Amino acid sequence: MRWSLLSLGLVSALGAQTPLHITSVERRGLPPYEASDRVYCLDGGRDQGLHVGDRLVVKRTGDAHPLGHLRVVEVRDKQADTHFEAAGSTFPMKGDLVVVQVLAWLPKVAAVNLDPLPRPVAPTVTAEAPPREGVIYFLPQQAELSAAGVKKLEGWVKAWGRKGRWAVQVPAIKTLSPVLVKQRAEALQAALRALGIDQVSVESEPRTAEGKFDPTWIRHWD
Repeated sequence: MRWSLLSLGLVSALGAQTPLHITSVERRGLPPYEASDRVYCLDGGRDQGLHVGDRLVVKRTGDAHPLGHLRVVEVRDKQADTHFEAAGSTFPMKGDLVVVQVLAWLPKVAAVNLDPLPRPVAPTVTAEAPPREGVIYFLPQQAELSAAGVKKLEGWVKAWGRKGRWAVQVPAIKTLSPVLVKQRAEALQAALRALGIDQVSVESEPRTAEGKFDPTWIRHWD
């Protein structure tokens, strides 16, 4: 398909302007000669509007495909010297046609994304903010919540809101029986449920606080 488009362009260029011809092929420099040492002389120079650096299409009569391009390296009034930029294994010869009008290149096609499905983005791990805390004290060996304790709970619920995560922390202390620890936790859960907090977890990590009464903590995360 690419060659077909190029061939159509050549026909248009040839129809619009009489092509030049390669008048001679010279090997300059010292032997052994390389392909890059060949200089292709054209029967046209500044009088045909050529400039150093121009890239010209070279074509052989009767061949539908161009041989490659000639790059102008020197310009005189009626002659130009060029070097060949091959498109295959065939090299130009004396008498081959050179189209002065350089063809415009086809626009670049944007790369196609072969993976249409978006790649999952790893979630950003963020540390959980520390909870708000309030402390409530129980009398020794008692599991009843005092009126002052209930008042504290009401104030915290109002200040922190009913949403978020709630927990009661009743540390296991050697002087407390497991039954008493359980009763204190249940008393706090019941009091919070009465204030509209449905889910309240229980924590029992070791923790101490100064004072003669047994501390428990109310914890809240947004």
